[in-house]
This record gives sequence, structure tokens and C-alpha cells, in this order.
Amino acid sequence: MGSRDILRGEWGLRGERSLSALIFLLTPLCLGASALFWIPGVVRRPAAFRLPLALLGLCALTLLKTPEVSVAQNEPIALEAISVLPVEGPESNQPSGLFVHNDTLFTVSDKHDDTIFRIELREDAAVFVPHVRFDPPRPFGVFRLDLEGITRDEDGSFYLVSEGAFAILKVDADAKKASWVTTSLRDVGASAGLFQTRGGYLEGITLMAEDRFLVTAERQPCGLIEVDMAPVQRVVEIANHGSTNSYTGLHREVENVYILQRSTATIRKTIRYLDVDSPSAVWSFAHIVNDPEYLYQHEQFGAKTAEGLAMDRDRVYVILDNNNDARRMYPTDHRPLLLIMKRPD
Repeated sequence: MGSRDILRGEWGLRGERSLSALIFLLTPLCLGASALFWIPGVVRRPAAFRLPLALLGLCALTLLKTPEVSVAQNEPIALEAISVLPVEGPESNQPSGLFVHNDTLFTVSDKHDDTIFRIELREDAAVFVPHVRFDPPRPFGVFRLDLEGITRDEDGSFYLVSEGAFAILKVDADAKKASWVTTSLRDVGASAGLFQTRGGYLEGITLMAEDRFLVTAERQPCGLIEVDMAPVQRVVEIANHGSTNSYTGLHREVENVYILQRSTATIRKTIRYLDVDSPSAVWSFAHIVNDPEYLYQHEQFGAKTAEGLAMDRDRVYVILDNNNDARRMYPTDHRPLLLIMKRPD
């Protein structure tokens, strides 16, 4: 055998060994621990069979991994609009937060620190009607509560999240008493990297169980904070989900949590609500808010104005806060909008 044949044989053997070794190392990651009992069989075979079998192994891996890719790339479910209603209410009405109980929608406005509104659905409009008025205690140094989210317990008490105070406010059903449920969550959120952007503070709220709340950090970065108040205030878990989205509303049903994602005009359904990478269904209303009929004038708001989420058995409700912006097709119409959509099966 000549020197060239020897070099060619050594290179080929090294190449086959390298490729077989690569398959040996990577396959357990793709197929699980059981692959460890398959690959050595390939490595031990005569040299003439190693490379073909290794290539077959690569093909098998590709075929086995394909279904997972297709699942991850599922398109969001497009929600079907039932009606889109202009919102009429008090001056400087900027709805933020939504909750439904016994077919009645409730909301707050971030410009009205002392009122919970119910929404009367009419054929041509959604009308804000004061439901209860209350006298909120103001923490030292907080001049405006900036109410951003609302939920309710079985006793009829409402819980409002305050962006200005970084805390949760309880309003009794008869509105005779309003009191702070939590102290400020600003420091604990900031320690996890949240609340880094002005105006990107507490936004959504839902009741997970008695005396246990889940609240959102809105954006840049967005995240979730779970707080247990029994017997004393304790942060159960906190998650920083990064800067790629904007969390502005929450809704819970048993083990499922639905997150309103304003920047993509989507609703994310998830069971493991603190794991942003867990498999989850996504519903989209982007095609509705991007319809020229409903677009607002300014790009910084545009379609990305969703501030409140509520759901019942048949319908999904999303309310928009347009910050007094005018609609493009109707320059004199500065009203927010309420989207009423059919809930997917």
C-alpha cells in the first residue's frame, strides 16, 4: 500500500469515527437515554458499515424531530368579532382593566382614582356607569393612584392594582372601606429586573385563590409576580419574561391563566403561567384592531392599545385605552373601543 493510500485510509477512518462520535453524543439529547443502547452498536460494527449507518441515524433523527418543530410553529387562533363598540363615559376616560361577573362588565379608569365602573352594553355603544365610589387612602408620596387592573372575590369585594403605588387596593362590596392589601411591590420587582421603564409598572391582576394574587409587570421587561397574603404578605414567585412583549391583563379559570399581550394583540393561554417557554395556545385579535375601521392615528398607540381582558363561557372581552387618540377614519372620534369576540371551543 502506498503512502497516499495509507493517508486516505487514516483520514477516512478518523472521519468515520468523528461522525460516529458526534452521533453518539447528540442522539441522547434528541431521542432520550434509550439511544445510548443503540449508538454503540453502530460504533462497534465493521468500518465498511459505520459511515452508512451513521448517515441513516442522522436521517432518523431528522424525521423524529420534525413533529416537534411543527407543533412549535402553530399559528395563533384568530378570534371572531361579534361586535366592536365605542366606549362612552366620563371626561378623560381611559379604561384600564376588565372583569366580568354575572354578565356584567366592570372596569376602572387610570384617570379616575375613586370609581369602579360597570359597563352597560347597548346596540351602538358601551357606556361607563359609576358602580361604586370610594375614598382611597393615599400612601405617602403618591399623588395619583393610576388604577390599572381589576378583579373580584366571591364576597363581592374588588381588588384594584395601582401603578402609582405599586400595590393592590381592596374596595369592599359596599364601598364603605378601601384599604391596601399589600405594601409596595416596587423593590421586590426591581430586584428581579422588573419596573425598569417609566410607565411599565404594575398593570394586570387576577385572583389565584383566597388571599393570593397574580399581577403583571407591563413591559421592558414584562413579567409576573405572585403574592400570598395569608397569613402575612409573601412573594411566592416572581418571573422576568424579558422585553419582547407587553402584559396588560390577566384572567384565570381553574388552572389556566390567560395573559393579554398588548404588543402582539394576542391572548396567551397557559397552565404553567410562570414558564414563558411552556407550550400554550395563543388567540389573536390583531386582525380586528388593525382593520382600518378601528385603527387610531398615532403609530405609538395604533393597534397596540389593549388594556383589559375578561372572559365568560361564550365570549372574550378586550377593552382598548387609546389615550384620547382619534381614529384614522373618524378624526373627531376619540372614544376607546370594546371588543366582544366569540370564544374558541
